[in-house]
Amino acid sequence: MSPSESQYYDKKSLRCITGRTADWAEIAKDCVAFANAKGGRLAIGIEDLEEQPPAAQRVEAAMVDRVRKRLRELTVNVEAHPELVTAPNGGMFVDVLLPRATSVASTSDGRYFIRIGDESRPVLGEEILRLANERASIPWETLAAQGVPRERVDASKLAAFMSQIQASGRVKESVKEKGSSLNRVGKPGL
Repeated sequence: MSPSESQYYDKKSLRCITGRTADWAEIAKDCVAFANAKGGRLAIGIEDLEEQPPAAQRVEAAMVDRVRKRLRELTVNVEAHPELVTAPNGGMFVDVLLPRATSVASTSDGRYFIRIGDESRPVLGEEILRLANERASIPWETLAAQGVPRERVDASKLAAFMSQIQASGRVKESVKEKGSSLNRVGKPGL
């Protein structure tokens, strides 16, 4: 079964890449959005409200090469890995793996997008510069938790981190208002 559309997964009809209804620009937009966020998968051949492709749906093997070629033409800094997949019901679709880009990804006509929730949203103005500056770093939210119990947290390191968060112009006020979780382990809050 396919998961619901999310930050990491989207479904598109096979019509998006075949016939007169082909909308390669929409596919390129979603690929750029995944590459600029945390990566993801695009299942081409599964309708929005369905979990699997139609049971009778067949996709020619040559379509995988066509998807790879078109995405190379329509995107910049996007690494796309399409693969032909047969679902449990026998229907076929193209599954495109999209890792996080190491450089800022865009469409070949200079548009930028990022995946937020289940949407591919445009990135404009100063946000493009911010996206470029963050490319060289590893997003902290993707790192695995180290499993350190609260009792073993280094209070001075946490205080320094909290101070930096409070001083940052890029952190929402609602986050700054939350304060420190140190109060929960019997140490002074910030």
